[in-house]
Amino acid sequence: MVNLTLRWAEGFMEEHPEISVQVTGGGSGTGIASLINGTSSIANISRELKPNEIDYAKQNGVNPIQHIVALDGIAVIVNPNNNIDTISFSLLKDIYSGKIKNWKSINGNDANIVLYGRENSSGTYEYFRQSILNRDESGRQIDFPANMQSLQGTASLAEAVSKDKNGIGFGGVGYFALRNDIKVVSIKISNEANAISPVVNNAINYDAIRNGSYPLSRYLYSYTNGIPQGNEKYYIDFILSPKGQQIVESMEYIPLKKN
Repeated sequence: MVNLTLRWAEGFMEEHPEISVQVTGGGSGTGIASLINGTSSIANISRELKPNEIDYAKQNGVNPIQHIVALDGIAVIVNPNNNIDTISFSLLKDIYSGKIKNWKSINGNDANIVLYGRENSSGTYEYFRQSILNRDESGRQIDFPANMQSLQGTASLAEAVSKDKNGIGFGGVGYFALRNDIKVVSIKISNEANAISPVVNNAINYDAIRNGSYPLSRYLYSYTNGIPQGNEKYYIDFILSPKGQQIVESMEYIPLKKN
């Protein structure tokens, strides 16, 4: 969310030049850690807090309050030369757990699948891991294989897949919608379900992400320590205002409904 947050900060300071907003990136895990240790006032993260994070925050005198600030769709991308157009949850799980290692099992090309993903401090990493890999029969969280190339930032991931004909990656749809050097694939939650794409004609499929018919949809959050007061309240109010939500849309994320 760092680029979105930078734009929010710029817009807010145009309206409130007397208030300075400093933005630092590093992933959702870094954001919540900085809120707990007192080095930031607001943590912008792309997943909900984990129970152990809430417990740790309270042990340190921090009361994390959640603010829903936008929506996002997680897109799966391949190289344009890949003939895959649709992929199911079960197939994604087999690919990203390392069970399927060669494209010949899917599209007939005898080539090793090259996995790209985000670093483990990323909320996108955690969301995809929980939504797609899920847990094994014993209830243990399934992890990405060691050979997945973890990249810091979705833009870097898009660049990597655009140059790798055997690559596959995932990330926020806003980074992919306007690019012609990668292909966004449609997703099926089951083999019997309809395939839904988060991008239609190089534009984000807002309706499918808002109504949840696109299965990899999620909220984006800001967390504060307690109910925001003073400058922090002004800032959260700005994010949720029409201008703040216009910035959300301009950054290719999905604004909240007006109600």
